[in-house]
Amino acid sequence: MRGLGLSHLRGWVSRAVLAIMAACLLFASAARAADVADLTRDMPRGYYGEFSWDGDKTVQNVVITFDTVHALNEQNAEAFGCGSYKAGRQVTKIKVRMFVRLSDLQIEIFELAPEGNSSFETGGSHRGTLSKDFQTIEAQWTTSATEQRGQLHLRAAPSLACAPAAPT
Repeated sequence: MRGLGLSHLRGWVSRAVLAIMAACLLFASAARAADVADLTRDMPRGYYGEFSWDGDKTVQNVVITFDTVHALNEQNAEAFGCGSYKAGRQVTKIKVRMFVRLSDLQIEIFELAPEGNSSFETGGSHRGTLSKDFQTIEAQWTTSATEQRGQLHLRAAPSLACAPAAPT
């Protein structure tokens, strides 16, 4: 008789373990979906800051705005927008595409279609991180052809336009 009790207990424990594992998987899936919703709802649509090439003291003022932010799937999101770089009196307008990996907020930003500077480098990407509160972007640009690198530091702003502010 004791053998039947132990067998019954093992079956009950096995079912309990399976139920807990299933609940954990459902919770993890729901948590990821919430991350997508949080990002698409709460990520600021404007960032401003600086970019400088490694070894160069010239600081370029950067403005990026995102018109759209949407989920690609449960693990990744994508944002589209525009931006501008200002170095001295030279202003270059660009289109921007950013990918965000939701698990660790790793980002990759591509810059496209520069206007205003024929030597503006778009052959590469910025790779880095979006802060957990979505308020800062820290990334490193690497040029594909030459491996030249530069640093991008951006902060969120409540309202920005793609073009830099007019000089006063």
